[in-house]
Amino acid sequence: MGRFISPGIVTYHIYHDGKIEKHIPQEISKDYEQKYKYVYHDEKNNEHEICICDWHTTKEKANGVTVSAPNRKDPNIIEYKENLNEGNTQKRVKFKNGDIAEYGNHPEKGLIWRQYTALNKNVEIVRMPDEINYVKDNVIIKYTFSDTKRRYTGPDPLAGFIGALAEIGFQLTTTGSCFAEATCFPSSEHVNGISVDTLYKWKVEEDQKIIDAMAKFHFIKRLVGIKSYFYQLTNAVQKDKLHNTHLHSGDFDNTKVKEIKLY
Repeated sequence: MGRFISPGIVTYHIYHDGKIEKHIPQEISKDYEQKYKYVYHDEKNNEHEICICDWHTTKEKANGVTVSAPNRKDPNIIEYKENLNEGNTQKRVKFKNGDIAEYGNHPEKGLIWRQYTALNKNVEIVRMPDEINYVKDNVIIKYTFSDTKRRYTGPDPLAGFIGALAEIGFQLTTTGSCFAEATCFPSSEHVNGISVDTLYKWKVEEDQKIIDAMAKFHFIKRLVGIKSYFYQLTNAVQKDKLHNTHLHSGDFDNTKVKEIKLY
């Protein structure tokens, strides 16, 4: 089969060997100006259109740090939301300079505020599909979310995640990446969608396959827990008990995505 041509839309081509290309057409159709398409190429060079996602820009965020509660009378506050139902996040504050503070229950620290400082440049953030359930020609790309509203990520990391899913060939459950404005409570290192968390399968062969797939598709940091189970796994760092519940695949290497202008 020939190359999947996507006129009028920026398309990520994800290859079974770990290669990722971002193809930019000469002209983007009006209906696709804020969308990206993701296409997977299997070992037989068959092409699989996986999804089309909306994207937007927001201020790049620094890793989150624990802070005291913001003063609600602070004149720099432009929005204060309480009683959120976004996983662990219960409150969110936005400041004039683009900083965001989020409050909720941290698995180890209890109820805390965490602030994400806005940096000087914008980043692109994509809205992940609520699920992917793709099965065709021996290609299986499947995930679901679990109890999270962190259903956004970076466009490049999403390409890597899709590649890893195809590599493992079974369904994963993810607890998410980041929020729409690139924050990530209760995590600190999921800012800008560079990381994704997934639940363990609790079978050594399957969990090892997940770790290796994430490494192949350019997630530099793979963090696991410190129970005895994790001593059986390789190609990952035994981090702390926070990661006893989930694998952290982070610090996606954007330099591995080759940009190709089709003009």
